[in-house]
Amino acid sequence: MTARTDTYITEAGLEPTADAKVDRPVYRRPGFDGIASTQAMDETIAEALSKFRKQKDLSRAELAMLIGSIEAVYGRYERAVTKLHATQVLHLCEVLGIFPDDLLFDAAPHLWGHTREEALERRRITKMIQALPPETLRTVATILDSIFALQKAPGA
Repeated sequence: MTARTDTYITEAGLEPTADAKVDRPVYRRPGFDGIASTQAMDETIAEALSKFRKQKDLSRAELAMLIGSIEAVYGRYERAVTKLHATQVLHLCEVLGIFPDDLLFDAAPHLWGHTREEALERRRITKMIQALPPETLRTVATILDSIFALQKAPGA
């Protein structure tokens, strides 16, 4: 490892951890309860996927058909047997009418804030913004632009 890499690891708050599928350390940022295994994160995403499918009143077979798959293959996603690729997550979000963070938040809430409370507040605000009509969204963006400009102003 180089000094530059060591510096990045320290500044990013990364810690070495083991991954069953990799024969060398991988670096991760700890969550609120330590470093979750990739399997645990996959299971959390799978639970969210199942929850949203059920909210839309779709069977596994119906959702599988909508994404060009078969029930047996789709079922492996909901059981966290098969990992989802980013493009599959996006496709599922399109079909289910949800945002990617709907599937991902619970798997890694620490990516939304430094504390559980901050993460939940960012998530709450994100959900409110996602629900705004376009004309209101423009108004909120203008307000936020003003807030950021004030924070950057000298003496702020």
